[in-house]
Amino acid sequence: MDSNSYTPFGNFVDLLNSQQDTVFGYVQDSVKVSSSQVPADRKERRVWSPVDDVALISAWQNTSKDPVVANEQRAGKFWKRIAAYFAASLKVAGSETRQPLHCKQRWQKINDQVNKFCGAYESATREKSSGQNENDVLKHAHEIYYNNHKKKFTLEHAWKELRNDQKWCELCSSKTTASGKKRKFDESAQSASSYAFETTTGEAEQATMRPLGVKASKRHGKKTMGDGKALDELESMWRIRKEDLAVKERMPKMKLLDSLVGKADLPEYEEDLKKKLIDELMSCELEYNLLEDSVVVGRHWMNHDLEDDIFDQHCDQYFDRYFENVVNNYGDKQEERRRKKRAYIERNREAGNLQLWNDYFSDTPTYPDNIFRRRFRMNKLLFMKIVDRLSNEMEFFQQKPDGLGRLGLSTLQKCTAAIRVLAYGHAADAVDEYLRLGATTTRSCLEQFVEGIIKNFSDEYLRKPTPADLQRLLYIGEHRGFPGMIGSIDCMHWEWKNCPTAWKGQYSRGSGKPTIVLEAVASYDLWIWHAFFGPPGTLNDINVLDRSPVFDDIIKGHAPQVTYSVNGREYHLAYYLADGIYPKWATFIQSIPIPQRPKAVLFAQHQEAARKDVERAFGVLQARFAIVKNPALFWDKVKIGKIMRACIILHNMIVEDERDGYTQYDVSEFQQEHNVSSHVDLTYSTDTPTNIANMMGVRTRIRDRQMHHQLKADLVEHIWCKFGRDEDNN
Repeated sequence: MDSNSYTPFGNFVDLLNSQQDTVFGYVQDSVKVSSSQVPADRKERRVWSPVDDVALISAWQNTSKDPVVANEQRAGKFWKRIAAYFAASLKVAGSETRQPLHCKQRWQKINDQVNKFCGAYESATREKSSGQNENDVLKHAHEIYYNNHKKKFTLEHAWKELRNDQKWCELCSSKTTASGKKRKFDESAQSASSYAFETTTGEAEQATMRPLGVKASKRHGKKTMGDGKALDELESMWRIRKEDLAVKERMPKMKLLDSLVGKADLPEYEEDLKKKLIDELMSCELEYNLLEDSVVVGRHWMNHDLEDDIFDQHCDQYFDRYFENVVNNYGDKQEERRRKKRAYIERNREAGNLQLWNDYFSDTPTYPDNIFRRRFRMNKLLFMKIVDRLSNEMEFFQQKPDGLGRLGLSTLQKCTAAIRVLAYGHAADAVDEYLRLGATTTRSCLEQFVEGIIKNFSDEYLRKPTPADLQRLLYIGEHRGFPGMIGSIDCMHWEWKNCPTAWKGQYSRGSGKPTIVLEAVASYDLWIWHAFFGPPGTLNDINVLDRSPVFDDIIKGHAPQVTYSVNGREYHLAYYLADGIYPKWATFIQSIPIPQRPKAVLFAQHQEAARKDVERAFGVLQARFAIVKNPALFWDKVKIGKIMRACIILHNMIVEDERDGYTQYDVSEFQQEHNVSSHVDLTYSTDTPTNIANMMGVRTRIRDRQMHHQLKADLVEHIWCKFGRDEDNN
């Protein structure tokens, strides 16, 4: 064979040799390095088995959930601790030690794939039909994962270990919990149309219980030994005392039985007594040693009477003295607690109610309507509508007399206190001087106000778009150059100041502060049509989208049919405007990064301008309700979710009340327009029963990349034809 040739199976050294021969021509003198000279002691790559994965997950959970330090440590030290915990596990005993870098890389792969599969599993759970069991849902989740990512999910063992953890726990909305009957309101009920919130049910409840805080964990780990030692001594003495009492109780019976046994001829009644005593002693459940000791004592009681008296005397004295000390200490503590009476402050709530009425609600109020609008975040008529509804529907907001006949806090005081806390985000006792409410009462007013807003207004102000709403949104979208567009989608983070230390690793990303994610869809008038709140802050927009129910109605066939044409082509799926992180689906239209051609530049300008609707909605929501802008001070995540939901409902109520004054589009005559290509098919039935085949087909259409690129190209041409001739884009 020619020396200048090489085969594809040769190594890199042989290739270099052949190139040297060709270039320099010294075939005989060239240095030949055979493949046998290459070091062959390279270690074979170790494969992670399911047992190794389970041990690694256990190591990560026990290290990251440390109630004292958690994730507040350097990355190198953190992964060294995980590697040491992994090496000490009995599940991997005898195997080669894993390096911290290997553990980190494997965990990143597990975390990524399990996050994606959790989204697929939640989608399969929401699409569960009657007759399906858990295995059917799991199989459907594998199908969804394969269709989304074009590969099989092979880490089911890891998912089973992590599914009940706080970050990966199941998301449960009313779509998965509500029955076909009319739903009743309770703490976990959610709006099935436009809102979803992360809750826990079943086996995931234990995983989402709030863990001990740092101080409680340190206090639990530093318990003094004195209390434990004293308790052990008390238990020991009490056990000895009980044994002694049992022996004393048996002594008279043993003495009587001994006297009866010693007699030869017994009358009938004494014979019956002897049998009864023998039966009682034989049926006793005392231990054998105690029985034997008591029998011995019974037979020789006369010989040991003096010793027993001395022992009893010492035991009685020691026990009585110790018991007296314990009782005295407990009594002193109770006495001290009873002395600390709760401080009563006469706040003169009647004067506070009168002052509030004269300032804002009388016929000649002190402050005009514009100041009321600024301080209450809404017009007076809307606020009074809320007050009247709550006073009629909820007993808490009804003014009642107390036991002395004195009227309690008025409905206006309670609602104003709740609105001030939501609007300004300050502490609960900040309204005490003006409204005459204590901090505890203010917190109760806030919680009840949030419950009342959700109960009475969520069906109307967190509804899914009706056909009339969709037609209006399609008209505005086509007027802005985007036929078929019904809003823009994005995510917002709300910092959780009092997040448990053991959960910080699952809620912190980037800034290092724990956050909770809100996914929302907003329209041109800042109305929020969809709100999904609850995922931890470590999830990005794509992970949140995998868990979100934003497309559930479309997949199940419950959404109205939409038809519109762009650049001469007809489409049937409405879409949202999104930023670059969202996937290239037929339901998302992103901007063009670094546009070069005039058409691309014009499209990017209009898309980015229209997509700012959701950003503006987030900004207005935070400006209206500072409690959403400031870090959340509540400890309970469920209460935080209810506050967010109530703020969104109030935001939509304000938008409906005021949007005619600030929107730039006149929609009063859009139904009379004849040149509009976008319309809603009112004859389409949304009550068609769903099946897996149809849902998978719709899911495939939603994720169609080819349709996405075609629609985007048509929109570029459409916007150029609509706006390009009137603007100079050079």
